[in-house]
Amino acid sequence: MFLYSLLALALVAAAVFATPLRGKVWTTLAIVAAGALWGTVKALGTLAGTHTGPLWTTDTLLFGSDSGSMDGLSALFVLLIAVGGVAATLYSRGYLEHYLRRKSPAHISLHYTALAVMFYAMLGVVTSDGGFSFLFFWELMTVASFILILFDAERREVRRAALSYLIMMHVGFALLLVGFVQLYAVCGSADFALLGEYFRTQPAMPLFLVFLLGFGMKTGMFPMHVWLPEAHPAAPSHVSALMSGVMIKTGIYGILRVVSHIADMQMLHTAGLILLAAGIVTGVWGVILAAAQNDVKRLLAYSSIENIGIVLIGIGIAALGKSSGNQMVAICGVTGALLHTFNHSLFKSLLFFGAGNILSKTHTTSLDALGGLARHMPMTALLFLAGTTAICALPPLNGFVSEFLIYLGMLDGIASGSDTLASAAGLAALAFIGGVVVLAFTKLYGTVFLGAPRTHEVAEASEVDNFRIAAMALPLAGILFIGLF
Repeated sequence: MFLYSLLALALVAAAVFATPLRGKVWTTLAIVAAGALWGTVKALGTLAGTHTGPLWTTDTLLFGSDSGSMDGLSALFVLLIAVGGVAATLYSRGYLEHYLRRKSPAHISLHYTALAVMFYAMLGVVTSDGGFSFLFFWELMTVASFILILFDAERREVRRAALSYLIMMHVGFALLLVGFVQLYAVCGSADFALLGEYFRTQPAMPLFLVFLLGFGMKTGMFPMHVWLPEAHPAAPSHVSALMSGVMIKTGIYGILRVVSHIADMQMLHTAGLILLAAGIVTGVWGVILAAAQNDVKRLLAYSSIENIGIVLIGIGIAALGKSSGNQMVAICGVTGALLHTFNHSLFKSLLFFGAGNILSKTHTTSLDALGGLARHMPMTALLFLAGTTAICALPPLNGFVSEFLIYLGMLDGIASGSDTLASAAGLAALAFIGGVVVLAFTKLYGTVFLGAPRTHEVAEASEVDNFRIAAMALPLAGILFIGLF
């Protein structure tokens, strides 16, 4: 499987490098769309119960047996990756147009190769059954995203952000390696399926914490979030959308995989408290820093930390509900967390695309320099407003639905008397986060799109091309569908 993956990587690179300069985006889009179509068909079949069985199996002398498959959890993340990957690649067509004259064909080819590799690596991460194939795809995803961040490597701040990202991701990789090696040493295999056996026969908390820290590094969980507000603004906007909207969710996927195998109720209760506390701190810290930002992309990056906190609150509440025997709390918590993971992918991709429109037309993302863009970029303003409304969890859009489910879980936990204090703490934190989010994004939208232009470049801005508008319409369709239906 590893040899076939490297061969596929070489074929993707050859196809992109051999394509003429202006055709590279379409070659990459075809490669990504083919994977997205395959993944979507498999995922829908899995969710409908018609697809079963492994996706691949391999047995090598060095790594032993390994396999990949798709269950309901994998299927949800495959759909998330499919939408985000196609939208980001399509958006790059217009965003990179002015770079074609400034960057060499080899530079553009490397960028598009990394974009396709990152997409397929993420699919590999969420369909691998664990073990060494999981670590292989995880590392491939990290290296590809590192190359994507370095697109403007001539700028010192970009090189610094990319290096910081690479170092922290490898610290996380080392923690995951320790976790899988320990699992392999005890159970004879490093598959996720054997975590249940490990937790039953061994002290569970150390391994749980190792995996939580390893996956938490990728999600941007506090205090391991410091790479995120540096890397996202440094990357091109379609890469920021893919990283913030999709890539950091692979960490959430890993956390859910680990927690789902904890069978001991006391252990699950402790894990739930840890996840809830981590979610509260991450969410509150992220939203406070988001509200204090004076740059569009940095504000959106800190907002991603805040939304990861909301997802962790939902997972923590679900674990507490299951450990106390309250099925309603457990169901509301986990469905709210999963739905918010998907929802955040949609509206954050849309908002980062909007930030890219602003940057490409005004050459700035500083709030002090922007204003009055709704007159000059009406479609961008309208689409950005939809994303802003969704991220503020206002009805009738999708952000409201997922946060409301988490609220219901916590309210039911308080009403039933199970973990009342923990549920109340989560409720207060989520209410605080929601209030500050409205403040931060009202400031953002009002400053950027309303009022009068503050600079010459802003006053002469015009609407972006139809490719970028179409790319923004993809997540908007998901936002409206989930919110309304």
